[in-house]
Amino acid sequence: MNSTHPQIPLACNMNVFTPAERELHIQTTNTLFQSVRNIREADSGYEFSFPGSSDIIVQVAEFISRERLCCPFLEFSFKILPDYEVSTLLLTGPEGTQEFLREEFSEVFL
Repeated sequence: MNSTHPQIPLACNMNVFTPAERELHIQTTNTLFQSVRNIREADSGYEFSFPGSSDIIVQVAEFISRERLCCPFLEFSFKILPDYEVSTLLLTGPEGTQEFLREEFSEVFL
């Protein structure tokens, strides 16, 4: 359980974006998560593995910069491994975060 910000509710608010920003965020997110190589369950969330390429690193940074606005309960940890072949994004949060992530990114959990 994320004890850093326990008062932040487990809710996504896409109204923080203009319609154009919302569409861009959805497109960026869909493109990024099509590149998922592996998913590992973690305490209070999931770790997603991606290729370590520069374009993926930029996509992850764009995703984090927008997702933190609409889902302020999420905690993000992005790691680029020394061989630069793999990068990982750990998303965690309060109780219910795993269920939220499975629903939000359902296509990668198939």
